[in-house]
Amino acid sequence: MAVYEYRCQDCGSLYDILHLGKEKSEDIICPNCESKNHKKLLSVFNSSSNSSAAVDTMPAPSCASGACGIGGNCFN
Repeated sequence: MAVYEYRCQDCGSLYDILHLGKEKSEDIICPNCESKNHKKLLSVFNSSSNSSAAVDTMPAPSCASGACGIGGNCFN
């Protein structure tokens, strides 16, 4: 089992899908708009510094206080 993160190419939503086996790409739908137009994102937990593959990533939100938690949540 593995959890993969996806970005909907139609509405921009980010969502996670738990893969129990070999999932088909056409079976994955956006929970927000029900589109099947998505892009699989590389998780920072399973990425490799040796990889030369291009990755679609989203920049982390910044925090003015400098006291951010996991996931960019600010503790102001």
